[in-house]
Amino acid sequence: MQSPQTIELDEYLDETEYDIPIRRTKRPKFKPHRSDVVATLAEAGDDSQQGFNPTFTASKHERAWILTYLGPFYEDQVISDVLRQVKGGKEANVYCCKANPVIGVDLIAAKVYRPRMFRNLRNDAVYRKGRETIGEEGKEVRGRREKLAMKKKTDFGQVLRHTTWLANEFETLRRLHAAGADVPKPFVQNDNVILMEFLGDEKFSAPALNQVRLNPRAARSLFDRLLHNIALMLAHDRVHADLSAYNVLYWDGAAKIIDFPQAIDPYVNPEALTLLGRDVERVCQYFARYGIESDAAQLTRELWDRHILHREAAR
Repeated sequence: MQSPQTIELDEYLDETEYDIPIRRTKRPKFKPHRSDVVATLAEAGDDSQQGFNPTFTASKHERAWILTYLGPFYEDQVISDVLRQVKGGKEANVYCCKANPVIGVDLIAAKVYRPRMFRNLRNDAVYRKGRETIGEEGKEVRGRREKLAMKKKTDFGQVLRHTTWLANEFETLRRLHAAGADVPKPFVQNDNVILMEFLGDEKFSAPALNQVRLNPRAARSLFDRLLHNIALMLAHDRVHADLSAYNVLYWDGAAKIIDFPQAIDPYVNPEALTLLGRDVERVCQYFARYGIESDAAQLTRELWDRHILHREAAR
């Protein structure tokens, strides 16, 4: 199996992307970044202070970024190395890391969020409807001040949006993995990072479903499996809200659904039915190429009635 094409970070981002305020995290706890400057780390350029010298060769600025956000996991003996970049994106980069043997797995995927990610997001308000706002201590915050800060997109408001976005993905992964859904197992998180199960091996990463050609039998089985996962998510109060062949990884005949920062609770978000319908429609459209006929609107209604309306009526 060939490795999917990866995007080199510096191909489309200038170096100033890394020169952002951060705070050095000592332990892998969930706290937002503030104070200090990544450029300070880059100027120092001395890995020996931490003993963390990743194998992955990166630009000076990306290396400083890696040392800052993945260094605490090396110090806490969760990872022992950063081997390569798996994916580069506007919201986050994903790196393949060598796990410490005590973790019980060989490889770990490190999803490192971009601190300026919200300048690239559009219409994220639709996903935030009804969602708890998570503050810098990883706890829910309420109040007019916080809402106003997020609305005006102040520095404080951006921190709240960032911490809430990341916390939502980690909690969703934790909940769905415990329920038996086909999602990566989450391990731990910190300021800008989620460490989770890696799909692939040291040479190749699992490709996204849109890069894979399935035989008809495998296609039918995977279609049914994805619908099962959508139903399982609903049963555990989640809608992916951005599901497509681009965020389903496929490896050795098995699939894992990824990218959950925008996931919503169907009981509190008024756009839930619309977002569920979009997820189902995208899945149906992808598998139509394999001759699998389906009615996305009907499937959506059946899923909604069975898992949401039925439970609401029983309350």
